[in-house]
Amino acid sequence: MMFRLAALSVAAAMIAVTGFAATDAMITETPEVIRIEVAPDQLADCERALREVGAMPGVADDGSPLLFEGSAGLPTVVCAISIDA
Repeated sequence: MMFRLAALSVAAAMIAVTGFAATDAMITETPEVIRIEVAPDQLADCERALREVGAMPGVADDGSPLLFEGSAGLPTVVCAISIDA
């Protein structure tokens, strides 16, 4: 009886791990890209502003510095020339 319980527990654990791994593999988050559309003559200013902001240290909403540096969860921001401008 104990052997059967142990075998069922191992089988259930393997099914749970396999399900978790399959779910994790199926969730492919596409990185978010924020496009700032500007007139052609403002493209250089936009890119310079993005470089300056990217060089600033990360801070929380209350102004305290973040204890980690990393942009893995942050969207990508790009400047693009607006066709309508």
